[in-house]
Amino acid sequence: MPGRIFAKIRRPGYVGQAATAGMLLTVAALLMFAVISTLEPVAKLPVAKKAPASETLQQAQSPVPANTAPALPESQPNSGVSAPVEVVHNAAADSQVISELWNGVITQKFGWRFHPLYQDWRYHNGVDIAGGEGKIVPALVNGKVVEIYTDKQYGLTVVVESDNYLIYYSSLASVAVQENTLIKRGRPIGSMGITLTEPEPHLHLAVQTKDKQEYLAPHEVFPNIPE
Repeated sequence: MPGRIFAKIRRPGYVGQAATAGMLLTVAALLMFAVISTLEPVAKLPVAKKAPASETLQQAQSPVPANTAPALPESQPNSGVSAPVEVVHNAAADSQVISELWNGVITQKFGWRFHPLYQDWRYHNGVDIAGGEGKIVPALVNGKVVEIYTDKQYGLTVVVESDNYLIYYSSLASVAVQENTLIKRGRPIGSMGITLTEPEPHLHLAVQTKDKQEYLAPHEVFPNIPE
């Protein structure tokens, strides 16, 4: 009897302890939930705004040119690019170049002559005016450059067509004009050179009728040619 009464008295004690523990666990869980709920907004990181898919595709398809310099404002000139320089022709200077040519010496005259190299008589269709190698050869009349070629006897040649004549500038070392271009009196045709048959620097000047039927004595067209 005493043992059974003791058991009945102690059984309710275990139940109370279990209930108390359950309540404590419930309270702890509620407190933990409250703490986590308070900290959650702080733990979240800002999410970057995504561009629409169509905009991203457009940016990917638009290549960026390499080494593209930013455009300069209108008020700031680009000092790295120089403005084109206008060339002004000086008529007096052009005439001076022609006068210097007339100061040369005629080394070979127009017409038949005994050639010192070939030792025979040959027809010389113009006159040879001596000058320094590389000396500028000016255009003697306004005209159009119609032909540039190398002649076997007279060397590098520029042909200028004037109103009534074809003017041949030969024995040139270099040419300063192009075919089918206009040239004014006094402007450079090229520079004096030499040929295999005439090794001294000079200009071979010849004048032909426009129909190419006859060569004329250059003195008939240019009276200032030295004698």
